[in-house]
Amino acid sequence: MDGEPQSTDDAVSALVDRYGRAIGSFLLRRGADPCEVEDMKQEIFAALVRRSDVHTIDNIEGYLFRTANNILVDRSRRALRRPVLVTGETFDGIPAAVDEISPERIALGRERYRLFVDTLQEMPERQRTIIVLSRIEEFSGREIALQLGISLSLVEKEMHNGLKFLKARLS
Repeated sequence: MDGEPQSTDDAVSALVDRYGRAIGSFLLRRGADPCEVEDMKQEIFAALVRRSDVHTIDNIEGYLFRTANNILVDRSRRALRRPVLVTGETFDGIPAAVDEISPERIALGRERYRLFVDTLQEMPERQRTIIVLSRIEEFSGREIALQLGISLSLVEKEMHNGLKFLKARLS
């Protein structure tokens, strides 16, 4: 954000434009109810607006995705406290199995997410940007090449190396 300092509202609006789609995808991939994704995104960015120090956050991307993850966890906890109503059965009359989100599973998920974000931060900036644009924002290789002003073959090379790095660290 070069030039004159932006107001908090302008800064948040720019962040909504930049990360809104990626956060929506992030939430859906982690099991958020599609009907609630827009509300959850508003909650994430409202948390950012409430902060008076938006311009001092060093890793805004990490902050946004951690906030998204925290909101998912909070909603999961609230859902666990509500009674579960079984409304459907399988074709043979046996109720469908429910995959419960236990506190241990939540803790493991948080740890894996933290490790993923830390590993992303260790990558060179261009490689990290390509991984985020491809895997989180769901851009195609051509779109990434155009946005970054680099060749498609360089995007593919950086993607390959970045995924190899992530696999080595997260396996």
